[in-house]
Amino acid sequence: MPNPYFRRCMAGRIWSATLCLAVFSMCNCLSAAGPAKADRSSVDESRIQAAFAIQNGLDFIAASQTAPGGFITDCWRSDGAEQRTQVDAIFSAAQVLYSLSFVPDSASAHGTEERAAGYLLAQQRFGGVWAYYGQGTEIDISPDVDDTSVSWAALQRAGATISPVVLEILRGSRNERGLFNTWIGDPAKWINIDSRDIDTVVNLNALLVFGLMHEKIDSVCKFELEQINNDGFRRGTVYYSSPLMFAHAFSRAYREGDVTCLQSAVPKIREAVLSMQNKDGSWGNDLETAFGAVTLLNLGYHGEALERAIKAILARQSSDGGWALAPAYRGAVAPLNYGSRAVTTAVCIEALAKYRAQK
Repeated sequence: MPNPYFRRCMAGRIWSATLCLAVFSMCNCLSAAGPAKADRSSVDESRIQAAFAIQNGLDFIAASQTAPGGFITDCWRSDGAEQRTQVDAIFSAAQVLYSLSFVPDSASAHGTEERAAGYLLAQQRFGGVWAYYGQGTEIDISPDVDDTSVSWAALQRAGATISPVVLEILRGSRNERGLFNTWIGDPAKWINIDSRDIDTVVNLNALLVFGLMHEKIDSVCKFELEQINNDGFRRGTVYYSSPLMFAHAFSRAYREGDVTCLQSAVPKIREAVLSMQNKDGSWGNDLETAFGAVTLLNLGYHGEALERAIKAILARQSSDGGWALAPAYRGAVAPLNYGSRAVTTAVCIEALAKYRAQK
């Protein structure tokens, strides 16, 4: 009988007139101003480069979107094997849709968002929840809190309304401590799960959705703050190996979900992210670097570390407009990594867009 954990793997260019005018105007201002301070000139140059990098990234994502509106996700063994399997994953479309919502003035981004939103809505299960796999991968698996939370957060930013029915289903997917299970519904009916352990990033993503609906869940907030105070987040989580993924989910729930109960931990997360930054401005691979930059931006950081991070992101963009494939999450039991160039590229775009908007 096949290993159920391994079966998880099997299963032109539009240039915005607004963008061009903005870049043209910025260039003229720099020329007219004459010599400026080196640091200010460098920041302005990065903002100009970011504008073009965003558009090139949007073109890459549009070209890589599947006919139904989703994005291919790669699955590979984390023990060194190079062979990759492609799957249809809900999470990729949800993360791309969420990140592109921070590029509001791009016509090409809007087209990609509309198709991604249509894809997500077409993949819903009863009650408005999602499982990990889309219909393009013929593997039946239980719906989960993570995909459901990130999908609804993305759709809400696209203008959809989160149904009270969904929130009720999510509330019913908590354990005796009031923490969210990864999987939704009756544990006796969970299909092909690989862990019953509580994941802190999954719980942060649930906090994001409830925060968007102005609902607090104190038991989860307390749990997250404990993980931060004892540095448990630095070891990664059940499904997310990098502490940058935790930091990003924390910053998103706090900033965009208005989960104010996390506020006391903001300084520690910000300092932790700064302490993990490499000398070249990166935090490791392209996705971790994008998450590091987005976290600093979400937590209101201004400073030299952010400028170095943006320069690292700009320097790593490939000639096709995308950024490199990197693990976004992992299997809890089997040694499997999951990632998507579209996801990496979308989070890089989010970082650059927020950087350009920062005052």
